[in-house]
Amino acid sequence: MFEFFNISEAVQETGKVAAIVTALFLILFSLYEIISGQTQGGKKTWNDWAMSGISLGFLAAFQRPVLTVVVFLLMAWLFPAYNGAMAWLETQYFWPTLIIFLLVDEYLHGRTHLFAHSRKPKNRLLGKVQGFYKAAHRPHHLNGGQDKRGEVSASQTFVENWAWWLFLPNYWFGLACLYLGLYEVFLWGSLSKVVWGMHVHTNWKWQYDLWLLNHRNSFVRKSMRALCHIFIFPNMHHHHHSRSANSAKNMANFISIFDWLLWGTLKIETERPEVYGWRQYDTESASVLHRFFRSTEPLKDPHRGENASAHASQK
Repeated sequence: MFEFFNISEAVQETGKVAAIVTALFLILFSLYEIISGQTQGGKKTWNDWAMSGISLGFLAAFQRPVLTVVVFLLMAWLFPAYNGAMAWLETQYFWPTLIIFLLVDEYLHGRTHLFAHSRKPKNRLLGKVQGFYKAAHRPHHLNGGQDKRGEVSASQTFVENWAWWLFLPNYWFGLACLYLGLYEVFLWGSLSKVVWGMHVHTNWKWQYDLWLLNHRNSFVRKSMRALCHIFIFPNMHHHHHSRSANSAKNMANFISIFDWLLWGTLKIETERPEVYGWRQYDTESASVLHRFFRSTEPLKDPHRGENASAHASQK
């Protein structure tokens, strides 16, 4: 398909390397969870595994290729003279370019993520747009069954509704950079984000960040807390997946500076969440196809009064 649309071999090769490295790390993280027993006892159900498979398969076979073609065709139409024209940037200024790429990518992802978790805007059009993003993101917060035993895992990194990845601004930004010739920056930037993202989703049996945050030495504790203002660590993101008010905290996957300085959503806890995941409707619990294709907007839940804390965690 890429050859038909005249997408260069360098772009295709970059995508292949990124996919292979991502798959290898996902296998390693998942094997760790299985061997350490972190997928047993209802922590990860067959529906969770199935949802991960559907999401990853759809991402690899449809969403990523289609989005690449759409972005490249759009860029070729708008900026035909700039195909590969910015390659000199990564040749001469690789590290500054990579850092800027990561900051812009993480801001776009985090801000869209925050939008999907925020209260409904008063503007009618914005409300409809937010409802779309909220529903598209909802499957990412459904773990396990309805028994409150489910916990987050590495493969949950990629679990979303069919529409999420297609309309995520940082994906468009990354592919636009690829069109401009920032192959190495795109590769290392994307891999940094996705590997770190899997690492913060992984269900660690022993969490190094909690050990450091609760260390008996005050300098160690304070140093780790300071680092939490720069990077997202596993327990921070696990609390984002909790059934509590913390679900609206820690919007970034990698860099926490925006949560801290711009959005006021930084939250550092010293214990694991008590309950993971949003409350599931019967149809969501029974059908992964419903989760993937027909996510329900939380605000339309007819039974939301039954569990105020669960409803609060879905805002």
